[in-house]
Amino acid sequence: MIFDDILSKIEEYDSITLFHHEHPDCDAHGSSFGLGNWIKDNYPNKKVLFCGTEECDQGYWPELDIVTDEEIKNSLVIVTDTSDTRRIDDKRFSLGKYIIKIDHHPNLEPFGDLVYVDDEAAASCEIITDFIRYFKDKNMTKTTAEYLYKGILTDTIQFKTTSTKANTLDAAHYLATFDIDIPELNRELFDNSLKTYEFLTKMRSKVVYNNKGLAYIVLDDNELKMLNISPNVARDHVDVMGNVKDFEIWALFTEIDGTYKGSLRSKHVAVNELANKYHGGGHKNASGVNKLTRSEVESLIDELAELASDYIESKNEL
Repeated sequence: MIFDDILSKIEEYDSITLFHHEHPDCDAHGSSFGLGNWIKDNYPNKKVLFCGTEECDQGYWPELDIVTDEEIKNSLVIVTDTSDTRRIDDKRFSLGKYIIKIDHHPNLEPFGDLVYVDDEAAASCEIITDFIRYFKDKNMTKTTAEYLYKGILTDTIQFKTTSTKANTLDAAHYLATFDIDIPELNRELFDNSLKTYEFLTKMRSKVVYNNKGLAYIVLDDNELKMLNISPNVARDHVDVMGNVKDFEIWALFTEIDGTYKGSLRSKHVAVNELANKYHGGGHKNASGVNKLTRSEVESLIDELAELASDYIESKNEL
């Protein structure tokens, strides 16, 4: 079992550094802090360091460590929730003596010395939870359970995505047995400040709907300044369009340094292949695109509209 191989490497090294993807979400932080905290609890003599330059802007998380090149060179590197090296939020990961990749995205770049990818899992935190459950004789704490639960809850959008399977719910149930405060964690992750509430109200007014299943928002630099919000934070709110019955696909594009990044979401239609075509990738129903010109954004919108329309037409024919 590959979980045995992963644990064997953890036990072999005195120092472990954990890495995640740039602009980390709760699954990136949850899988990294969850696994790292579990290692600390069970192997208190090991040095466990959390690498990266960016903090997650959803929920509450520990601070990342200041880590030297020498510390990474002497460590086991574990990269979680990151499909390719281009997106790792600290390129020094490659300095490590041995590299393990643990992820739930399609394995387009199987980097590292040991790779465990389960693209059927709803979240990397689900994989880490399965890893922990496999070793029944090890210690598990409420803090670790909270980190992992937050990653599962957000990556499934509160268990609404098509990737939510029986094992996802089983993993969440296991974590809930550690007396985590589920209502409070929901409030921590999904309650908005008054500023955000006002921003979302303005953002809804910018939704363009084509009457054939596609809704989208494009925010250029001037609009972002008027809304007083950063491009990345704005894009985090793509699901402001997610609970509308008429929207099969929805997308949010923000301008950054003259090009556009975008978040694509869908209820049924696969959008990841189209995302791959536009300098991005991701899951079937949740993907991202990067470094697009405005004309490429318009072209992508046209292709998304066609996908949504085709799906709705095929559904109506049934």
